[in-house]
Amino acid sequence: MSTSSTRNVSRQAGDQFRTGRDFIVEDASLRRLPYHLLRLTLAGLTQAEVDDLSEYARLAFSNADTSAKADTIRGRADASRLAVAVVDIVEQSGPRDRRGQVLLGAILGAHAGLDADRRDDRSTDAVTGAVGGAVAAATTGLVTEMIDQVGITDHLATET
Repeated sequence: MSTSSTRNVSRQAGDQFRTGRDFIVEDASLRRLPYHLLRLTLAGLTQAEVDDLSEYARLAFSNADTSAKADTIRGRADASRLAVAVVDIVEQSGPRDRRGQVLLGAILGAHAGLDADRRDDRSTDAVTGAVGGAVAAATTGLVTEMIDQVGITDHLATET
């Protein structure tokens, strides 16, 4: 990526954030996870994957074994990059009791890709957003605990 392209992407980050956030807020008002997934059909999810990921989410939030459903999603001949990325992220996320939150982070983070002009860009940006959202969901609690232990002043101090 050229320096000029990198600069343009950086300057569009606020718009990309706002678009993703606005979609999430709109879909959240409907109070059902499938609406967030349906929105992600703009980034390559199929209707079958929306259904499968809805079931996968039910398993994840129930602390159940998700591996068979993950294999089904990954095994589709027409599997989208986003669906595969979401289940791969969650399957790598560790203890079952954290998987629901990581899944939600991945799904919501994927909304960052919805501002791209071309469908292929949306898919790539959505996968990148899913990774970022899942990392944030998996680690924010830990970092917050550290801040609580040392205090915000020490946490923000510039000396190491």
